[in-house]
Amino acid sequence: MVAFQSLMEWQARSCVPPNAIPRVGPPCKSRIARPVCVGRIASASSQVRPKCTSSTPSPSSSSIRLTPFRCILRRSQFQMDSSVSCRAQKQENEVQEAATPKVLNDSSQPDILQGWPKVALSLFGFGFLLGPLLDGIHSRVELQIYDRGAIDIAGLHTNIWVFPMLGLFYSVVGVLQLVLDKYLARKGNLPTADLPKVVFSLITLATLLEVSAELYKAGTPFNIEAYTLFALAEANWLVFENTWWGFGLATLVGIACPLAEVPINKLFGLWHYPQGNVEIFGESTVTWVLACYFFYTPFISNLARYLSSLNSTTSPPKRLD
Repeated sequence: MVAFQSLMEWQARSCVPPNAIPRVGPPCKSRIARPVCVGRIASASSQVRPKCTSSTPSPSSSSIRLTPFRCILRRSQFQMDSSVSCRAQKQENEVQEAATPKVLNDSSQPDILQGWPKVALSLFGFGFLLGPLLDGIHSRVELQIYDRGAIDIAGLHTNIWVFPMLGLFYSVVGVLQLVLDKYLARKGNLPTADLPKVVFSLITLATLLEVSAELYKAGTPFNIEAYTLFALAEANWLVFENTWWGFGLATLVGIACPLAEVPINKLFGLWHYPQGNVEIFGESTVTWVLACYFFYTPFISNLARYLSSLNSTTSPPKRLD
């Protein structure tokens, strides 16, 4: 029995082919033939000469062993092709981006000072034509009497220098308002004005000027008229302006303009106030004129904002070539 087991072990060792290569790679459904030993087993004492036949590796088995290596080669080649194509696409996009002109378009905060010379010129035209008509409300009741350069146009008592002076007044005040709006307004909360707001502001301005003229014509005491006009001026600011820098600009205009009248009248003698209640450097003036300049400012501010909005919508966006 021991001899028979030894014989079986010797047969198993002798049947392994010397050129056998272990299978590498994914399992295959086809079954590779294993070596088969054919021999005649005699009795324990008889000599056994086994014959071993081993199957040669089929082409399918060799292809299975080479599959991982081919996958690595194909994967490397695919990665190289992808990197080259991505690099070429990136370069092409950079060339197209460099050739395309950039457009500056900031929709969150429009540039209200874009084309401000056109706005200033438009404001000058409005002041040149509309200003003397509004100024005629006061000259009608002889609040001021024009001296040098006085003219009468269809019942309008004015001065020839009033036209360019009021045009310059509109331009300076309007552009100052736009500058204050740009640098003091919060982002996304820029004050705007449409045409109805401008029209109602103009009607209110003409009404306030008419109220001041009628109070002056009726002989109302200056202090009572001053209190009344200052209260109406603040209400006008609250309705049509309602910004703290707009209030500051109106205050500056209300103080600076009556003071600017003093050297103009002293040097050129264009007009004078026959019933002034205060004198500044020898020139008489009326105290509540400050209120008139104050409630004049919101109309110019809204007009400037409206003209700026028209200019920004019609002008093309900036291009950076």
